[in-house]
Amino acid sequence: MKKNLKFIVLMLVTCLMFTLPAFAEENTEKVKFTDLNESHWAYAGIEKLVEAGIISGYPDGTFKPEGNITRAELVKIVNLIYSYTDKQEAANLSDIKPEDWFYDHVLIAQKAGYIIGFEDGTFRPSDDITREQLCKIIDTINNLVELPFDKTPADEVSTWAVGYVGRVLSNRIMLLDENSNFRATEKATRAEACDALSKFLLQDDVDTQESSGGNGGNSEQKEVDETMSTVIRRLENGVIPELTTDAQVEIVNDIVSNMEKYQADNSYDYKSAAEKTYDKYKKMSDEEREELKEKIQLKNTTGDLLELKEFFFPEADI
Repeated sequence: MKKNLKFIVLMLVTCLMFTLPAFAEENTEKVKFTDLNESHWAYAGIEKLVEAGIISGYPDGTFKPEGNITRAELVKIVNLIYSYTDKQEAANLSDIKPEDWFYDHVLIAQKAGYIIGFEDGTFRPSDDITREQLCKIIDTINNLVELPFDKTPADEVSTWAVGYVGRVLSNRIMLLDENSNFRATEKATRAEACDALSKFLLQDDVDTQESSGGNGGNSEQKEVDETMSTVIRRLENGVIPELTTDAQVEIVNDIVSNMEKYQADNSYDYKSAAEKTYDKYKKMSDEEREELKEKIQLKNTTGDLLELKEFFFPEADI
């Protein structure tokens, strides 16, 4: 029997989260900005892009996560993330000139097919990207399939962008806020753009093989470990502060604690721990359970949770 999507999310969190590889001690220097630290909801995504050399901060040591990002800046980031290099011969856009720093990136974006320009023949490189424009780029590149999702934005989405926004939301790449608003027509912040796009930054196959000594299993576990580290951060910094009852907080703390125990010892009985946590969950009121599931769903992507499911419970019919 197929389970409700929210129930799947909750079960994956309570069961799968305990199953990840040991959390190795950090041996690389963390990205540091004066206005950004690990408590920021988008820290993991920003860190991933900064460490890959795709985006950087400002000379004064800030990152300005709440600042906006221009269309020109965005195409450069997208091209680097997807390793696009082939260029169209000419831009055919009236406001793009060969001497512009972003000229080649626009040619590359056009060749890749995710930028065509506006109806008046312009690209508008200095305009800040909107959240729905970002959705269109993400959807166009990745050919997203719409997944089951029982929420729609309560606020305005441009008619042309409804499909793009819907597919991005259903894949949990970007999320609705607590009031079910998406702010589609508003400008995307640097943090929002980095968080969304970082999900598509793949580790180079050669680097993966070297780091695992050629062992495919170790490589796969490392991938899952990276996913878990992201989910842990989202639970601690995104979910717990928004919970309203002690019972909810206790369950999420149990999840985090059990993950950490498994990280310290891979023989830890995570399944028994998951069952005990789920027993606590069943004792909560319906309202508490619904709120907890919703907060977990809002702060995590289905893709991350399903990746853990496929790695540790491939036989589970969920």
